[in-house]
Amino acid sequence: MLKNLVVAADERAEALDRLILRGADRQLTGVDAGDIVVLEDSSGALTLHALATVLAETDTARRVLVRSRSYQQARAMRTLADRLLEGLGQDAVARLVVAGLDTEALDLETALAECSLKPTLALGRLPKTLSALDDWSRALARHSALATTEFSLCLGGNTKHMTRTMNTVLEQSFGEVWAGRGQGKFRALLAKAPRQSVLAHTAEETQIAAGTLLGLGGVFSGGREDRGGAYLADIACDLLPQLPRSAGGEAVRVLDLGCGNGSVSLRLLHRAQELSLPLVLTATDLDADAVRSATQTLAPYKAGEQTVTVTWDDASAGSASGSFDLLLLNPPFHEGTRLDATMVRPLLDAATRLLALDGQLLLVHNSHLRYRAQLEDRFEEVEQLGRNGTFTVLSACNPL
Repeated sequence: MLKNLVVAADERAEALDRLILRGADRQLTGVDAGDIVVLEDSSGALTLHALATVLAETDTARRVLVRSRSYQQARAMRTLADRLLEGLGQDAVARLVVAGLDTEALDLETALAECSLKPTLALGRLPKTLSALDDWSRALARHSALATTEFSLCLGGNTKHMTRTMNTVLEQSFGEVWAGRGQGKFRALLAKAPRQSVLAHTAEETQIAAGTLLGLGGVFSGGREDRGGAYLADIACDLLPQLPRSAGGEAVRVLDLGCGNGSVSLRLLHRAQELSLPLVLTATDLDADAVRSATQTLAPYKAGEQTVTVTWDDASAGSASGSFDLLLLNPPFHEGTRLDATMVRPLLDAATRLLALDGQLLLVHNSHLRYRAQLEDRFEEVEQLGRNGTFTVLSACNPL
């Protein structure tokens, strides 16, 4: 069975994965073996390699914690590992901990503490933002200081996307930071000697009329209000008093699908409070950092006439069909640096399932993307509610 893990890891490994694994192996020379943390493992090779390593040692109970921002990636990793470990027993399956699925916590530091892990190594791919790197490095340094273990970090990336500022960020949490030797277009950053008394990662904050926006880790737009989301919120807030309500005056059920840092939800909840309109809002995103950010942003509305639930999910798959009267959508359209106008499709498909009878979808998009045809393929009624110099807001009702 372990051979299956090794073979699967080798088959999935990309050039960057191999560079990271070599750097990590050198870091562990002469260090007592402990638990392993894997960060942003898009191929799955790093996790499978780490899992094979800990399972090969029958006299220890070392574990691997993998932390992925993407819910899809986390779920796929859990499913793959369960399949490859089938037949080895529950103990082997439990050696892999997927943050957010096998833990209550989505943030790295709390997940490590929740599982009582004592890692001596973290490896993975460099995040796209300095804020996410700061989040990881502070969490690992703070936990290592409490766990009193030797600890090393190895993160690899494309050299053209790496800057000296990344070293500076790591140096806030580690006493020794250096770049490994490059190979092809890739290079690894390495760190060890966690500093004492490292402060926790702090959220980026912006004060707006509706409240305080908070951004953690690599959430899109940080703690700022996204311009497209702001335009969507303007129109949704104007529409709110006109939404049909039952004779019993039940709360309007709203879904913020792809909620980001929670800016649209915050604006809508604030407006509902001004109108004394009962609102039950669900904010959901497949990005763990978005869910962490929205949870803090929307915390003032956890209880009361306006209530909110924030979930880590894939297109709100965990919600029942016909659950929402109003669905708000500010969809992504970039995969890395590449424009991808097809990313909206699964979200629109989800909207057709999730809207209640007489429910309404509001979608904002960059006007040049021309999403109207995609809505007309799925809804009987589509109309434009607003258009400015950059964005368009469309309304859609009655799924086909």
